[in-house]
Amino acid sequence: MLQDNTKEEVFRKNILKINLSSLAFDNYSLSYERSISRKTTLVAGYRFMPETNVGSLPLVEKVVEQLEEEEDGLVEDLNRSTAANKTYTGEIRFYSGKKPGARGLYLSLYGRYMDLDATYSHEYDTDTRTYVIPIDGNVKGLGGGLMVGAQWLIAKRIAFDWFIMGGHYGKMKVDMNGRTDLSTMTAEEKRELEEDIESIVDDLPGNSEVEATVTNNGVTVKGNAPFLGIRGLGFSLGIAF
Repeated sequence: MLQDNTKEEVFRKNILKINLSSLAFDNYSLSYERSISRKTTLVAGYRFMPETNVGSLPLVEKVVEQLEEEEDGLVEDLNRSTAANKTYTGEIRFYSGKKPGARGLYLSLYGRYMDLDATYSHEYDTDTRTYVIPIDGNVKGLGGGLMVGAQWLIAKRIAFDWFIMGGHYGKMKVDMNGRTDLSTMTAEEKRELEEDIESIVDDLPGNSEVEATVTNNGVTVKGNAPFLGIRGLGFSLGIAF
């Protein structure tokens, strides 16, 4: 009678993780990873940022310190803005290495959907007065990309996931409104205000298009922009089971 000497490989197929590096941006990010074969996994991620003053974000604060003397207008704009977002990420990972399971160097193919709510106070000066227009609305982004990373089990049930470098590209849709009384504006002042708002995207990378409409009742802003993002230089800790 022949004896089967083949040893079945046993590895933990589930990992629940928290992204520690995202906490520096006031983001709370969780993900769940599930092995679907020996070296292939699926990952579902969710990231949430509560309503936050844009100028108070740690990374933005450092940029503001550098620009404070040269770009006073930009600094004021950031300090008058708030943002809150939810981001959903789905990915498939292909791991290298001889050991089974979600460990080793990996290549990730991922898709990302962002839903961001923003507020902004736009100041506009005419010859006779200064208008402060409270603008709020939504920005949605959908895109896909690639990332290279590495993951290890640093203890029996503790996983360390290092996002080395990656990025995504897609499209964003902008839909914002500012309701206020602009009936005292002349037709020429309204046209100039439209141009002033539309010029905000002039320095943005890619082909960004924004169309502003000004009426007696306020402002509407609609447009499209590239959904660009870098994903890397971060890490997560997780529990494997």
